[in-house]
Amino acid sequence: MTKSKKLENRVAIVTGASRGLGYAVARAYADHGARVVIVSRNFGELESVTGKWSEGCEVLPVQTDVTKEDEVSQLVEKTMNQFGKIDILVNNAGVLTPKGPIHEVTVQDWNLTMDVNLKGSFLCTKYVLPIMRQRKSGVIIYVSSGAGKRPAPEWGPYAVSKFGVEGLNQVVAAEAKSHGIRVNAVNPGGVRTTMRSMAYPEENPMLLCTPEEVAPLFVYLASSDAKDVTGQSIDFKDWIQSFPDWKYGR
Repeated sequence: MTKSKKLENRVAIVTGASRGLGYAVARAYADHGARVVIVSRNFGELESVTGKWSEGCEVLPVQTDVTKEDEVSQLVEKTMNQFGKIDILVNNAGVLTPKGPIHEVTVQDWNLTMDVNLKGSFLCTKYVLPIMRQRKSGVIIYVSSGAGKRPAPEWGPYAVSKFGVEGLNQVVAAEAKSHGIRVNAVNPGGVRTTMRSMAYPEENPMLLCTPEEVAPLFVYLASSDAKDVTGQSIDFKDWIQSFPDWKYGR
């Protein structure tokens, strides 16, 4: 349990929240007092993690395929019916198809990656933004990657999708700033997750940060401590050097 409640009474939607970084972020938000909507395509996985929350946490599991507009619309509707507002959106849901040269990428893998990583972020943003604009407040966070900031040979559609996420972050930040909405992207770097192990099977995962160690950056960006931060793309490894106290879940 954290020592402070930086997100008390806030309502957060976290996609891809049944495991890995998304789960760690959702837990950190709940520990800081937020009411959290956890989202995944797999309801069984959502059910399996719902019982692990600290006593008193308000958690709403909602099965949603973020690539489908009607399901995203229903997600937002269910959140509003349950909590009456949306303060925070974390676009974390993502997939990584097999690495290889671009000419060997299948159309199926290309479409899947773009649908989940980029279209999913767009759809969630599209349906949450009007609510935030009406209230003239809100926070949107995109999960990016180093592969979306510089050439990443053989990362194919994943890299391209993350370049798209970086662009979406900049566009939405510029459009939303005048409405009191802060928008940023996070590059978590190497994190001890299943997706990372798929990309680097030879890597020693014990040398990587855990999702719980990265989650404080998401708490910071969602809190009033980052009230002047918007339109940024933040690398976790750089941020934690500037804000070392946050590693203790302040």
